[in-house]
Amino acid sequence: MRIDDNLSDVFDMDPIEEVKQELIPEAETQLAIAKSIEERIEQDYDDSRSNLKEILYKGQEALNAALEVAKQSEHPRAFEVVGNLVKQLADVNQQLMDLHQQKKKLDEPSKGEQAKVTNNNAIFVGSTAELSKMITKMNNGDT
Repeated sequence: MRIDDNLSDVFDMDPIEEVKQELIPEAETQLAIAKSIEERIEQDYDDSRSNLKEILYKGQEALNAALEVAKQSEHPRAFEVVGNLVKQLADVNQQLMDLHQQKKKLDEPSKGEQAKVTNNNAIFVGSTAELSKMITKMNNGDT
């Protein structure tokens, strides 16, 4: 007999059937790996942002409840908890703003890419007579 069966008998419960996990087909695995870096960054940004916003919402609810307790009890420790919670919520707000700045930096092209602008300006150095001869040759097809 297995341990699960013995425990099931002791607690008078039906044993839980073992769930077999199927392996992900190779094509799906390759598709998951093939996700571009931009998609992963965007997904992580969205996840991080929604997590921080959820923390803010839950923290606001906790702050309201803690403030009510502090007002009713007038206990110094309760007001200290409220103060700490306010500071933590301010820190989460700062983290949310930092997340936006980091995302903006990732979305902007790097300065090195912007510096690669090339102007192809051709300059002729010579006299006007030489320039006139060169233009005449070009017009005649004698390049």
